[in-house]
Amino acid sequence: MKVIPLKYDFCVKEVMENETVRRHFISDVLNIPLKNIKSVRILNPFLWKRYKKQKMGILDIQLELNNDAKINIEIQLKQKYNWKKRSVFYLAKMFTADLRRGEDYEKAKRCIVITILDFELEDCVSTDYHNVYMLRDQNGNMYTDVLELHTIELKKKPCKEQPSALDEWHSLFNAETEEDLDMLKLGTKNLGIIEAIKELKEISLTDRLRYEHEMKLKAKRDRRAEDKFVYVQGRMAERKEGIKSLINSMRTINATDEQIVNALVKEYGLSREEASALCGF
Repeated sequence: MKVIPLKYDFCVKEVMENETVRRHFISDVLNIPLKNIKSVRILNPFLWKRYKKQKMGILDIQLELNNDAKINIEIQLKQKYNWKKRSVFYLAKMFTADLRRGEDYEKAKRCIVITILDFELEDCVSTDYHNVYMLRDQNGNMYTDVLELHTIELKKKPCKEQPSALDEWHSLFNAETEEDLDMLKLGTKNLGIIEAIKELKEISLTDRLRYEHEMKLKAKRDRRAEDKFVYVQGRMAERKEGIKSLINSMRTINATDEQIVNALVKEYGLSREEASALCGF
Protein backbone atom coordinates (compact mmCIF):
# COMPACT_ATOMS: atom_id res chain seq x y z
CA MET A 1 0.00 0.00 0.00
CA LYS A 2 1.19 3.50 -0.85
CA VAL A 3 2.05 5.82 2.03
CA ILE A 4 2.58 9.56 2.15
CA PRO A 5 6.36 10.01 1.70
CA LEU A 6 8.13 11.61 4.64
CA LYS A 7 9.96 13.97 2.25
CA TYR A 8 6.86 16.16 1.91
CA ASP A 9 7.15 19.19 4.17
CA PHE A 10 3.73 18.98 5.88
CA CYS A 11 4.40 15.31 6.64
CA VAL A 12 7.79 16.03 8.24
CA LYS A 13 6.19 18.76 10.36
CA GLU A 14 3.68 16.31 11.80
CA VAL A 15 6.21 13.53 12.39
CA MET A 16 8.60 15.97 14.10
CA GLU A 17 5.90 16.75 16.66
CA ASN A 18 7.05 13.50 18.26
CA GLU A 19 9.91 14.39 20.63
CA THR A 20 11.54 10.98 20.33
CA VAL A 21 11.74 11.39 16.56
CA ARG A 22 13.21 14.89 16.92
CA ARG A 23 15.87 13.82 19.40
CA HIS A 24 17.06 10.81 17.41
CA PHE A 25 16.99 12.63 14.06
CA ILE A 26 19.08 15.52 15.38
CA SER A 27 21.43 13.11 17.13
CA ASP A 28 22.03 11.11 13.93
CA VAL A 29 22.37 14.08 11.55
CA LEU A 30 24.59 16.23 13.77
CA ASN A 31 26.46 13.26 15.28
CA ILE A 32 25.62 14.29 18.84
CA PRO A 33 25.36 11.53 21.46
CA LEU A 34 21.73 11.13 22.49
CA LYS A 35 22.63 11.58 26.17
CA ASN A 36 23.93 15.09 25.38
CA ILE A 37 20.59 16.21 23.94
CA LYS A 38 18.70 17.61 26.91
CA SER A 39 15.87 19.19 24.89
CA VAL A 40 14.76 19.80 21.30
CA ARG A 41 11.98 22.40 21.44
CA ILE A 42 9.82 23.46 18.45
CA LEU A 43 9.98 27.21 17.78
CA ASN A 44 7.89 29.67 15.78
CA PRO A 45 8.88 29.23 12.08
CA PHE A 46 8.48 32.95 11.28
CA LEU A 47 11.63 35.08 11.36
CA TRP A 48 10.91 38.71 12.26
CA LYS A 49 11.61 41.66 9.96
CA ARG A 50 13.58 44.70 11.13
CA TYR A 51 12.27 46.93 8.33
CA LYS A 52 8.98 47.14 6.47
CA LYS A 53 10.48 46.22 3.09
CA GLN A 54 12.82 43.54 4.43
CA LYS A 55 12.15 39.98 3.20
CA MET A 56 10.57 37.73 5.82
CA GLY A 57 11.89 34.21 6.36
CA ILE A 58 9.39 31.39 6.91
CA LEU A 59 11.06 28.13 7.89
CA ASP A 60 9.67 24.62 7.44
CA ILE A 61 10.66 23.51 10.96
CA GLN A 62 12.63 25.54 13.51
CA LEU A 63 13.96 23.83 16.63
CA GLU A 64 15.95 24.90 19.67
CA LEU A 65 18.62 22.46 20.87
CA ASN A 66 19.58 22.51 24.58
CA ASN A 67 18.56 26.21 24.79
CA ASP A 68 21.79 27.28 23.07
CA ALA A 69 21.44 26.43 19.35
CA LYS A 70 18.74 26.86 16.70
CA ILE A 71 18.08 24.31 13.96
CA ASN A 72 16.09 24.79 10.76
CA ILE A 73 14.97 21.71 8.82
CA GLU A 74 14.11 22.60 5.21
CA ILE A 75 12.55 20.21 2.69
CA GLN A 76 12.92 20.86 -1.05
CA LEU A 77 11.62 18.46 -3.70
CA LYS A 78 12.74 20.26 -6.87
CA GLN A 79 15.69 22.41 -7.83
CA LYS A 80 14.70 26.07 -7.69
CA TYR A 81 16.28 29.25 -8.97
CA ASN A 82 18.93 30.53 -6.52
CA TRP A 83 18.37 27.63 -4.10
CA LYS A 84 21.85 27.93 -2.57
CA LYS A 85 21.36 31.65 -1.88
CA ARG A 86 17.93 30.90 -0.42
CA SER A 87 19.36 28.33 2.03
CA VAL A 88 22.11 30.75 3.09
CA PHE A 89 19.48 33.49 3.53
CA TYR A 90 17.60 31.32 6.03
CA LEU A 91 20.81 30.59 7.93
CA ALA A 92 21.83 34.27 8.11
CA LYS A 93 18.29 35.34 9.04
CA MET A 94 18.18 32.83 11.90
CA PHE A 95 21.50 34.10 13.26
CA THR A 96 20.41 37.75 13.40
CA ALA A 97 16.80 37.14 14.48
CA ASP A 98 17.50 37.16 18.22
CA LEU A 99 19.44 40.43 18.24
CA ARG A 100 17.76 43.79 18.74
CA ARG A 101 19.43 47.16 18.38
CA GLY A 102 22.12 47.70 21.01
CA GLU A 103 22.10 44.11 22.29
CA ASP A 104 25.30 42.19 22.89
CA TYR A 105 26.47 39.69 20.28
CA GLU A 106 26.67 37.11 23.05
CA LYS A 107 22.92 36.67 22.64
CA ALA A 108 23.31 35.34 19.09
CA LYS A 109 22.89 31.57 19.17
CA ARG A 110 24.62 28.97 17.04
CA CYS A 111 22.48 28.29 13.96
CA ILE A 112 22.25 25.11 11.90
CA VAL A 113 20.27 24.51 8.70
CA ILE A 114 19.54 20.94 7.60
CA THR A 115 18.32 20.88 3.98
CA ILE A 116 16.72 17.64 2.76
CA LEU A 117 16.80 17.72 -1.05
CA ASP A 118 15.07 15.39 -3.49
CA PHE A 119 17.56 16.33 -6.22
CA GLU A 120 21.32 16.53 -6.68
CA LEU A 121 22.86 19.94 -6.12
CA GLU A 122 24.47 21.58 -9.12
CA ASP A 123 28.26 22.06 -8.99
CA CYS A 124 28.53 19.64 -6.03
CA VAL A 125 31.58 17.44 -6.62
CA SER A 126 31.00 15.28 -3.54
CA THR A 127 29.52 11.83 -4.13
CA ASP A 128 28.33 11.65 -0.50
CA TYR A 129 24.64 12.28 0.08
CA HIS A 130 25.36 14.12 3.36
CA ASN A 131 27.69 17.13 3.32
CA VAL A 132 28.44 19.75 5.99
CA TYR A 133 29.47 23.35 5.25
CA MET A 134 31.00 25.69 7.85
CA LEU A 135 33.12 28.86 8.02
CA ARG A 136 36.75 27.85 7.51
CA ASP A 137 39.90 29.45 6.11
CA GLN A 138 41.70 28.38 2.91
CA ASN A 139 43.57 25.68 4.85
CA GLY A 140 40.44 24.17 6.39
CA ASN A 141 40.92 25.67 9.85
CA MET A 142 37.70 26.57 11.70
CA TYR A 143 36.93 30.29 12.00
CA THR A 144 33.76 29.80 14.05
CA ASP A 145 31.09 27.12 14.43
CA VAL A 146 28.16 29.54 14.85
CA LEU A 147 26.94 28.87 11.28
CA GLU A 148 26.54 25.36 9.92
CA LEU A 149 24.70 24.06 6.85
CA HIS A 150 23.93 20.40 6.11
CA THR A 151 22.74 19.02 2.77
CA ILE A 152 21.08 15.60 2.54
CA GLU A 153 20.55 14.65 -1.11
CA LEU A 154 17.96 11.87 -1.37
CA LYS A 155 18.85 10.99 -4.98
CA LYS A 156 22.38 9.95 -3.98
CA LYS A 157 22.88 6.45 -2.58
CA PRO A 158 24.43 5.72 0.84
CA CYS A 159 27.81 3.97 0.98
CA LYS A 160 27.04 0.30 1.68
CA GLU A 161 30.55 -0.41 2.98
CA GLN A 162 30.22 1.98 5.92
CA PRO A 163 26.54 2.09 6.94
CA SER A 164 25.59 4.82 9.41
CA ALA A 165 22.56 5.67 11.53
CA LEU A 166 21.76 8.47 9.07
CA ASP A 167 21.45 5.90 6.25
CA GLU A 168 18.24 4.62 7.86
CA TRP A 169 16.77 8.13 7.85
CA HIS A 170 17.81 8.46 4.19
CA SER A 171 15.87 5.25 3.44
CA LEU A 172 12.89 6.45 5.47
CA PHE A 173 12.64 9.71 3.53
CA ASN A 174 12.67 7.71 0.29
CA ALA A 175 10.11 5.10 1.44
CA GLU A 176 6.91 5.12 -0.66
CA THR A 177 5.02 1.98 0.41
CA GLU A 178 3.99 0.29 3.64
CA GLU A 179 6.24 -2.62 2.62
CA ASP A 180 9.23 -0.24 2.51
CA LEU A 181 8.41 0.90 6.06
CA ASP A 182 7.98 -2.65 7.36
CA MET A 183 11.35 -3.74 5.90
CA LEU A 184 13.04 -0.74 7.49
CA LYS A 185 11.39 -1.38 10.85
CA LEU A 186 12.54 -5.02 10.86
CA GLY A 187 16.18 -4.01 10.33
CA THR A 188 16.48 -1.13 12.79
CA LYS A 189 17.01 -0.69 16.52
CA ASN A 190 16.75 3.09 16.26
CA LEU A 191 13.79 4.15 18.44
CA GLY A 192 13.46 7.41 16.49
CA ILE A 193 13.04 5.52 13.21
CA ILE A 194 10.48 3.16 14.79
CA GLU A 195 8.45 6.08 16.16
CA ALA A 196 8.67 7.93 12.83
CA ILE A 197 7.35 4.87 10.97
CA LYS A 198 4.40 4.64 13.38
CA GLU A 199 3.60 8.34 12.90
CA LEU A 200 3.97 8.06 9.14
CA LYS A 201 1.52 5.15 8.94
CA GLU A 202 -1.05 7.06 10.98
CA ILE A 203 -0.71 10.13 8.78
CA SER A 204 -1.14 8.00 5.65
CA LEU A 205 -4.36 6.50 7.02
CA THR A 206 -5.98 9.70 8.32
CA ASP A 207 -4.67 12.57 6.16
CA ARG A 208 -5.17 11.38 2.59
CA LEU A 209 -7.46 14.29 1.65
CA ARG A 210 -5.13 16.79 3.27
CA TYR A 211 -2.20 15.24 1.41
CA GLU A 212 -3.97 15.63 -1.93
CA HIS A 213 -4.84 19.24 -1.10
CA GLU A 214 -1.26 20.03 -0.05
CA MET A 215 0.10 18.47 -3.23
CA LYS A 216 -2.17 20.63 -5.38
CA LEU A 217 -0.99 23.76 -3.58
CA LYS A 218 2.64 22.65 -3.80
CA ALA A 219 2.27 21.98 -7.53
CA LYS A 220 1.07 25.57 -8.00
CA ARG A 221 4.02 26.94 -6.00
CA ASP A 222 6.47 24.77 -7.93
CA ARG A 223 4.99 25.92 -11.24
CA ARG A 224 5.38 29.58 -10.25
CA ALA A 225 9.00 28.98 -9.24
CA GLU A 226 9.74 27.12 -12.48
CA ASP A 227 8.08 29.88 -14.53
CA LYS A 228 10.25 32.45 -12.76
CA PHE A 229 13.38 30.44 -13.55
CA VAL A 230 12.45 30.28 -17.26
CA TYR A 231 11.56 34.00 -17.24
CA VAL A 232 14.88 34.99 -15.64
CA GLN A 233 16.85 32.84 -18.09
CA GLY A 234 14.93 34.37 -21.01
CA ARG A 235 15.51 37.91 -19.77
CA MET A 236 19.23 37.25 -19.41
CA ALA A 237 19.44 35.93 -22.99
CA GLU A 238 17.38 38.88 -24.25
CA ARG A 239 19.66 41.32 -22.40
CA LYS A 240 22.79 39.79 -23.94
CA GLU A 241 21.33 40.04 -27.44
CA GLY A 242 20.29 43.66 -26.82
CA ILE A 243 23.77 44.63 -25.67
CA LYS A 244 25.36 42.91 -28.65
CA SER A 245 22.94 44.59 -31.07
CA LEU A 246 23.56 48.06 -29.56
CA ILE A 247 27.34 47.69 -29.82
CA ASN A 248 27.16 46.51 -33.45
CA SER A 249 24.73 49.24 -34.53
CA MET A 250 26.84 52.00 -32.97
CA ARG A 251 29.96 50.65 -34.59
CA THR A 252 28.29 50.80 -38.00
CA ILE A 253 27.82 54.55 -37.56
CA ASN A 254 31.45 54.93 -36.43
CA ALA A 255 30.59 55.86 -32.83
CA THR A 256 33.57 56.41 -30.57
CA ASP A 257 34.52 54.00 -27.78
CA GLU A 258 33.39 56.58 -25.23
CA GLN A 259 30.00 56.98 -26.91
CA ILE A 260 29.40 53.21 -26.94
CA VAL A 261 30.35 52.88 -23.27
CA ASN A 262 28.06 55.78 -22.32
CA ALA A 263 25.17 54.19 -24.25
CA LEU A 264 25.61 50.83 -22.47
CA VAL A 265 25.77 52.53 -19.07
CA LYS A 266 22.60 54.50 -19.81
CA GLU A 267 20.52 51.76 -21.48
CA TYR A 268 21.50 48.72 -19.40
CA GLY A 269 22.74 50.16 -16.11
CA LEU A 270 26.22 48.67 -16.52
CA SER A 271 29.28 50.08 -14.79
CA ARG A 272 31.85 51.71 -17.05
CA GLU A 273 34.23 48.81 -16.36
CA GLU A 274 31.61 46.23 -17.39
CA ALA A 275 30.71 48.17 -20.52
CA SER A 276 34.37 48.55 -21.53
CA ALA A 277 34.98 44.81 -21.00
CA LEU A 278 32.00 43.85 -23.18
CA CYS A 279 33.25 46.12 -25.94
CA GLY A 280 36.79 44.74 -25.70
CA PHE A 281 38.31 48.13 -24.92
